[in-house]
Amino acid sequence: MSRMDATLGRAKGLMAGFTPGQRGVIAVAAIALVLGAVGLSRWAAQPTWTPLFSNLSGGDANAIVEQLRTDNITYQLADGGATVLVPQSQVYDVRVSLAGKGLPSSDSDGYSILDSQGMTATDFQQNIAYRRALEAELGKTLQAITGVQTAIVHLAMPKKDVFATEQDRATASVLMAVTPGTELTDGQVRSITHLVAGSVEGLDPSDVNVSDSKGNLLSTREDGADGAASRASSADEQTAKFEDRMSTSVQQMLDRVLGPGKAVVRVNAQLDYDTKDTTTESYVRESPAPQPLSETTLKEGYANGAAGPAGSLGVTWPTLTPGAGSETGSSYLKESRTVDNAIGKVVERAQAAPGSVERLTVAVVLDDKAAGAVDPARVQALVANAVGLDPQRGDTVQVDKLAFDTTSTQAAAKELEAAQKAERTAGYLDLGKKAGIGLLVLVALFLMTRRRKGGATVEAAASDLPDPGLVAGRQMLGGAPVAITSEPVADPVIERDRMRDEVAALVDNQPDEVAAMIQGWLSERKS
Repeated sequence: MSRMDATLGRAKGLMAGFTPGQRGVIAVAAIALVLGAVGLSRWAAQPTWTPLFSNLSGGDANAIVEQLRTDNITYQLADGGATVLVPQSQVYDVRVSLAGKGLPSSDSDGYSILDSQGMTATDFQQNIAYRRALEAELGKTLQAITGVQTAIVHLAMPKKDVFATEQDRATASVLMAVTPGTELTDGQVRSITHLVAGSVEGLDPSDVNVSDSKGNLLSTREDGADGAASRASSADEQTAKFEDRMSTSVQQMLDRVLGPGKAVVRVNAQLDYDTKDTTTESYVRESPAPQPLSETTLKEGYANGAAGPAGSLGVTWPTLTPGAGSETGSSYLKESRTVDNAIGKVVERAQAAPGSVERLTVAVVLDDKAAGAVDPARVQALVANAVGLDPQRGDTVQVDKLAFDTTSTQAAAKELEAAQKAERTAGYLDLGKKAGIGLLVLVALFLMTRRRKGGATVEAAASDLPDPGLVAGRQMLGGAPVAITSEPVADPVIERDRMRDEVAALVDNQPDEVAAMIQGWLSERKS
């Protein structure tokens, strides 16, 4: 107990040696240290959060949160309540526990709806249940796409009629809700339409409409005018990418040769997006010719030696009288030969992919001032080889020298230099502020340490003063007389405490002068 009292007494004595401002600074620092320790401990005690379930509906999220509250499990909500987070050490146990209680309940949708049908279900009920199950399965499939938060699918599947010559076409509507900051590309939208169409019998991708949560139509038909416009837009986009790739390749080459900003390259390409299917048949014969596969010889002959009856020309009936026939007979002979030789047949079928180059033109402009000694013919030859120029297609490359307008470039360079200078100045000012704050802290610590040492010296000197007469005299501090009086009191301890307080006050007001005075006393005492 006495040790604790001694410690408290030393602490009180130490605090008594500080000014009110220094005591405030120490108190603020102590409070900040305690708060920082508390915040650090709470941050270290926070668990690592892991998604328990994602892309939850409102009903499923509410049921899961209520069950977690009942089980006293800490949780957090993210993605607007669609994702539930739990500590990583409990995620698997909680997931198994909730699955045993049928949560989330939306997992029971889909084809599991067909399991609850009874024997008395009508054909209409079976068709409706099948359509609901298919819609739920498609919705869960689309939600697996990155960036898709919610997907609702509606199918219109007309009933087949065996007596109708034309059947109504199936259609589908898809409502997509994506996460904030996500935008579906045209390729993703086409993938969604084909995915839904491939899952429903008799559904064409052009009959699938995809809309976002704001009501904007994302899909376009692949047939008719809309399909043609979509293909034209896609062709323009691919052409622009091809031109940019060729321009960038040539520009990089010229920048390495001539220097940055001394040449400008533009490429114009005409691409053929028609699909061509060509079939070619050709016959080949080996040399020397092999034995024939088959050979057929046909001979046909006819001979007649008897003379037939004959008549005289110019005699008409009934005065026609037969005359003597010819003495010579007639003969006929025919011979044919058929040979089947072994001749090979080659059938080639080629399909040309769309996007082939029909014509390519390149324009290169050189800075007349910066590239004055450059030969345009050499640049033209380099560019022609770089782009794969084909004169038979009508490809051309034109290289000219013109004076570049560098006004905007110089203005941009000045603005950039001014911005960099301002940034450096701001950095120097920030560094000066930090250095000034650090210097002030060091000065404050130096003064606090010096005053603490001065107070201790004063206490030792005041308790070891030569005699009351010396203290009661008048001393000169910094050229100004300071009186330290000692009035006789009954208790010497009280007198010494009062003297100590007066000396401490002098030390706070004039520390340098008091230190010089005490050093003079000590030197006189030693002498």
